[in-house]
Amino acid sequence: MAKGNNVLTTRDVAKICNVAPRMVSKWFDTGLLAGYRIPGSMDRRIPIAELARFMTAHNIPIPESWPALKNAVPATARPKRRRRSFKR
Repeated sequence: MAKGNNVLTTRDVAKICNVAPRMVSKWFDTGLLAGYRIPGSMDRRIPIAELARFMTAHNIPIPESWPALKNAVPATARPKRRRRSFKR
């Protein structure tokens, strides 16, 4: 985990989401996952609350070993399923 208690590195996020660190970088670079870059460096930092929002929005299960993620987003913040409307 990064030095701050409320931010994670791309490697931390990759371990939590069970993906490669490069995938996290792509999410960050395309704007799917918000965060910031360290000044004077290419390193990225992702706030825990943002990761929790991202995981909830994309139906990625939050591991039991990360209670800070479970507490970051209220259960009511889960995205609603869209109903398809068919034109007849």
